[in-house]
Amino acid sequence: MNRLLFDEKGRFVGIKNNNSVNKELYTRTEGNLMTSKELTFLNKESPLHRASQITDTPYWSFYSDGKKTAPLKYSNGKTQEDVVKEVIDLIHQGNKIILIHGVCGTGKSAIALNIARLLGRASIVVPFKNLQKQYEEDYTKKKYVVKPNGMKMKIAVITGRDNHDSIICPGVSCADPFLPDTILITEKNRDKILRYYNKNPMIQNKLSFPDIRRLKRISIAPSNPYWSPIRPAEFELTQLSDAKKKYYKGVAGDYIFYHRKEGCSYYDQFQAYLDADTIIFNAAKYEIEMAIGRKPEAEVDIIDEADSFLDNFSKDDSFSITRFASSLQNISLEYPESQELDKINELINLELKNKTALGVDEHQIFPVKDTISGKVLKLLLENKAIQAEISLDEEHYANKVLETALMFSDLFDDTYATYSKEDKDLYIHLVTTNVAKRFVELCEKTKTLVLMSGTLHSEDVLKNVFGIKDFVIVEAETKMPGRIDIIESSYELDCSYENIKDKRKEYLLALSACMEKTKRPVLIHVNAFSDLPTEQELIDYSITNIISREKLKNFQTEDKNGEIVSRFKAKLIDTLFTTKCSRGVDFPGDVCNSIVFTKYPNPNTQDIFWKILKMTHPGYFWSIYKDKASREFLQRLYRALRSNDDHVYVLSPDSRVINALKKMQSQG
Repeated sequence: MNRLLFDEKGRFVGIKNNNSVNKELYTRTEGNLMTSKELTFLNKESPLHRASQITDTPYWSFYSDGKKTAPLKYSNGKTQEDVVKEVIDLIHQGNKIILIHGVCGTGKSAIALNIARLLGRASIVVPFKNLQKQYEEDYTKKKYVVKPNGMKMKIAVITGRDNHDSIICPGVSCADPFLPDTILITEKNRDKILRYYNKNPMIQNKLSFPDIRRLKRISIAPSNPYWSPIRPAEFELTQLSDAKKKYYKGVAGDYIFYHRKEGCSYYDQFQAYLDADTIIFNAAKYEIEMAIGRKPEAEVDIIDEADSFLDNFSKDDSFSITRFASSLQNISLEYPESQELDKINELINLELKNKTALGVDEHQIFPVKDTISGKVLKLLLENKAIQAEISLDEEHYANKVLETALMFSDLFDDTYATYSKEDKDLYIHLVTTNVAKRFVELCEKTKTLVLMSGTLHSEDVLKNVFGIKDFVIVEAETKMPGRIDIIESSYELDCSYENIKDKRKEYLLALSACMEKTKRPVLIHVNAFSDLPTEQELIDYSITNIISREKLKNFQTEDKNGEIVSRFKAKLIDTLFTTKCSRGVDFPGDVCNSIVFTKYPNPNTQDIFWKILKMTHPGYFWSIYKDKASREFLQRLYRALRSNDDHVYVLSPDSRVINALKKMQSQG
């Protein structure tokens, strides 16, 4: 009998019969998927100029639409070129850590590329995917930098599977969960797995009825001719006889890129690890590649929005112990590694039994080294063969756990854990507050670090919290662009927790009064969903100009591609409530005329990181807390202030926001 199939949104996706599933079962991706022809760094190009004809100055090259662009001049008299020269000179003098202080919208990305141009291979790290996309749109198409030899700089952007067309099923992304290189190896997927197994050209003597539980990724993934894994050189894959073995130096040793059939942009992009002059990573991908050790060596690593990057050193991660236990059943190893795997299985099952018997107190904090899960992570880290086997299957849940273990590998003495139950799964949440040790790890894996931000941490926090003693600060543009005017509603109140906990109605009416006074288009920075009214509160207080927290959550969950922000920037809507635009999104000119802060952006002290920080480092807790809040406040203002011509009105029901703005204005 045939059966109609629908996706999670109720859309028809295909038909299943007793024997097969048509290809419409794959999830069709809305929007454009990347193909290899869009990887511009792969293009073989002739020199744009003969070396003798290059008119670029030694420290500056920047072109837009084929025209040379002069460096910007800052209020302190420096130009972008001066900043590049200053940084290069400092590096040549032996300085390893350099901080560039330059406010948002003042061309730090062009400075970064010119530093890379002069030093050789570089990695540039941005905090969010949207900023990574901005680099891609700006510097792989109309804008470019020319190297001293006359060749255009090769810039590559490393992106996730969901951005790329699978090729073997056009219109389906490489992240689809039913492809040979992503499918979960489990009995429920038996039909597809057996089909992939039988199509694997690397297995000559196939079993008629293979045991699904004994199959590995290498047993089925090669049926996708584009599947091209990266593997430590010491654990060479002999099965992929059709692959070109491409060796490169990673931050933790030698690696091999097993490049098979060309044409899939997801796998072809890793050619950048050998050929690109500059690679752009988002921070999450960079951290994983560094932890695994396969990020290629570079002469300089440049961190954009560096304060956000450093804030994330206070690592907070979690995984499902239940799913991990289940995923281990699909991993098989030869002796003696199989014994270690048996130990891990035994410990994980013991953890599950104990928590089931004793229950879970979500508020109790444990040193991770004293937990059973901590012992499991230690065993994972001690066995390179198990790591190599797990990392070959990047979609395997055990690989997510391995990445978590690697992130905390040298920090177990300073890592804490809490447990929770979610939908019958047991989760462990890990937090470390030893940010100084994490910075030391970063320095050990890099040759030179350049940290750029418009909101650098205070020197006190850099030295005493992050342990960065030996650094030099280079000033770019430090004057905030544009102009701010404050609009007060007369309903403002102190929105600190203690003061407002019994004043919910007054707060919501004050927020509504702010909305009445805004000049549209207006950006509303929502500090927390709880700042917004519930659907019932909208009715109770007759509020019509604020979105409910339920609707905002739904909108942001469904808006996978940032369409709401795009509509706001295109002036198709004149109001944008968001928890996601603190950084990396620009609203210049009349795209945004007003900004509303629901509250002053103090961190949530109930988050596990802040609880543990207060418990372990009470001496500098408030220093970090205030520094973090101040920087987040400025970043949210910068979203609408990108040039000296920009002007924005600022409103808030929170008197702390108004007072902070008045203090800024009085200080010039």
